[in-house]
Amino acid sequence: MRRGLIAAVALACCLVAAPTVAAVEAVPANDTLAAATVIHSLPATLAGTTVGATTETNEAQSGCGVQTGHSVWYSVRPGTAERIALDIAAAGSLDATLDVYHALRSQLTLVGCQQTEALGHASLSFAAARNGLYYIRVAALEGSQLNTFTLDAFLPTPAVTPPGRALGPGGASGQVDRIQNINAAYNFTMRTGVSYLINLANETPHACVSAALFAPGTTSFEEGSPLLSIHCGGYRLFTPGLGQGGRYVVELTPRESHSGVQRFHIQVATAGPAETAPGLPLGNYAHAHGHLDGRGVHVVRLYRLDVTSHSNLTLRLFAPEAADFSLQLRDLFGHVIGCQCEGSGRQTLQQQLQPGRYYAVVSVRDATAGSYTLVRESRTITTTSLSFGVRNASARQPLSIAVKVSPAASGPATVEIERFDPVFGWQFYAREQAFVSGGAGGVPFTPPAVGRWRAKVSYEGSRTASPSGTGFSYLLVS
Repeated sequence: MRRGLIAAVALACCLVAAPTVAAVEAVPANDTLAAATVIHSLPATLAGTTVGATTETNEAQSGCGVQTGHSVWYSVRPGTAERIALDIAAAGSLDATLDVYHALRSQLTLVGCQQTEALGHASLSFAAARNGLYYIRVAALEGSQLNTFTLDAFLPTPAVTPPGRALGPGGASGQVDRIQNINAAYNFTMRTGVSYLINLANETPHACVSAALFAPGTTSFEEGSPLLSIHCGGYRLFTPGLGQGGRYVVELTPRESHSGVQRFHIQVATAGPAETAPGLPLGNYAHAHGHLDGRGVHVVRLYRLDVTSHSNLTLRLFAPEAADFSLQLRDLFGHVIGCQCEGSGRQTLQQQLQPGRYYAVVSVRDATAGSYTLVRESRTITTTSLSFGVRNASARQPLSIAVKVSPAASGPATVEIERFDPVFGWQFYAREQAFVSGGAGGVPFTPPAVGRWRAKVSYEGSRTASPSGTGFSYLLVS
């Protein structure tokens, strides 16, 4: 009876343990590179899983720069040169990378990589060579939950080739993305010796559409070399050289790290005298008015300033708070010597300048717009001196305290006179107002008693001359 009970318990134990053996996870059939699932034709939708997957010895880490494991493999060998797009949708909380490698004999060269974002999606596209062998790896991030996924492989819209569409006077709006519409292209005619403004406005937050300008006759963006580039929006000035007039092409491309659609507006127009040298004259205390629009070609205004003496310059820009405008001061050689480049709305720029020609630049950042007023205030830097005329005088002897301002200027000045007390030091005695005309002025002074006296002057400046002052001049009265 006792033996039968022991046997029954042992049998029950074995029956309970059996499901644990059956629950061992199966290794996916495409767990290794050698067993990669072949994608025979496009488009193709494949169901996959990282559950039970392993990592091979010496398997390279992801090109995305993160630690991965539990990888599975796919392969594709296109019969023609074409662009192939891949999209992965991960189930549950699976975080993964999508890597593509080009196989050359025994070597794998990374072609591209994307990591799944918050919703579990990752996508990329790559240019595949005819009969080239490409391996696709899906790998779970280190510490990620393992789960199933769906991999879509398809042929996206072919890349646009030169010359693209004609660009009208009002420009064009469009969109690009890294998978389906990987570029856009427009053409326009530019004449020899004529300057043109090319402005690219990004209209999708955190996106980055860039532009490249190609010469007339370009037949391939991959084989041609761009004449200039605009990274993440902005504007450039371009002037065709001798014999270089013709139909130019601009290519627009998206930021590879941005997964969604990236919208843009591109416009080209001839540059007027307000946008390129010699610029518009801006006299002292002049008020210049203008309007800038980051979505069009009115994106910059250039003003020239002629400074005839060593001066303090103040530039005041009045604009709406929502307008992201920059205010720059450049010298004759184009070097930036002052800039308010990060603010918006009302801005002030101050600089001390030697005689010469300078340029003030008002430009727009981003796709903001607004009207503005620019005011210039230049005041000659002055030096002021004061003199009693003598070093020694007698009590109650009438004197004249002379005030001189250089360069010759006019305006009010204040003379402050002090007497010396041998116990308590210098003490205030009087403050006199003087008016300087043509650089000269003065105030009368009759010392009332013997002793030591001193005076200093402050020139208060004028509309065209900066204030200045001097230290003390001394007088001994005996």
